[in-house]
Amino acid sequence: MEDLALSNGLSVDKLHSIILPGDTQEITTSSLEASVSWLMQGTQKPWLALEFGQRTNIQQLNVFGPLLASCNSIRQSLELFSQYQSLLHPLFNLAFEVENNLLCLRYSMPGHLPKNPIYAEAILGAVPFWGTRLTGIPLTPDTVWFRHQQPEYSEKYTEHFQCDVQFEKAYDAIWVNASLLDAPILSAAPAFHSKIKAQATDQLYSMGTFKSEVKRLIQAELPNDASIEVIANALCSTERTLQRKLADENTQFKTLKQEVKQEVAIKLLEETQLSIDQIAFQVGYEQRNSFVAAFQRWTGISPAKWPR
Repeated sequence: MEDLALSNGLSVDKLHSIILPGDTQEITTSSLEASVSWLMQGTQKPWLALEFGQRTNIQQLNVFGPLLASCNSIRQSLELFSQYQSLLHPLFNLAFEVENNLLCLRYSMPGHLPKNPIYAEAILGAVPFWGTRLTGIPLTPDTVWFRHQQPEYSEKYTEHFQCDVQFEKAYDAIWVNASLLDAPILSAAPAFHSKIKAQATDQLYSMGTFKSEVKRLIQAELPNDASIEVIANALCSTERTLQRKLADENTQFKTLKQEVKQEVAIKLLEETQLSIDQIAFQVGYEQRNSFVAAFQRWTGISPAKWPR
């Protein structure tokens, strides 16, 4: 992002003030989206998210990049992608399957996908470039799908992917020749991979606390009521292991669900103009009265009296 700002005559100091506001050193989803929006406006490139992968060397992506780049094959790297995707970004993930000799790489997340298309654009836009860099084989997709409406600048998508790009589809996905799965990775290094995988595993579970990762996934499920089974599957864990790890941090799954609903409700009250009914739905309550009763239990006052 700094490279994009500098190469387009934009202030890196301004970028830093948006992506890391105040004294915080933690990049949040909202600050990331705000910085991308600022870059799009400044560069006058509303398709800018497509270029992130083109400008990013996967081997420079902290532990996540070397972990994938040291795999023996693309198949192995894709199998590890979902398990360790939080090290890259909590809203980046790829699911894959083979359909009629084509490999379908689908933007996929537990629960509801974000409405902002920049996440799907960034991750799918990176695939041809990362695939080529890892294997040394030019990767030209067969077709690409996006959920969002076709923009006026749709030719930029065709130019980027060098294939047919369709919009308003059921999901975001890119199709390539299935032979890519078994393509060897040029930088494969089994011994190094074993060490970096252990490091990645330690880093994954030291990101704050285990319960913070569970809360993130619960929030991703809203307005649906997240089940412990769904969250355990998303963490490549079992329900029993999840419960044990939460007990080690002196909490329970049910407690975290209530914390998430409270935090999201307060955030929506303070930062949006949504009605009480709309906020109730956003945090998983079908009835306004049930939400009001829960909010009073959490905070001691009704949501209507919360300062906005």
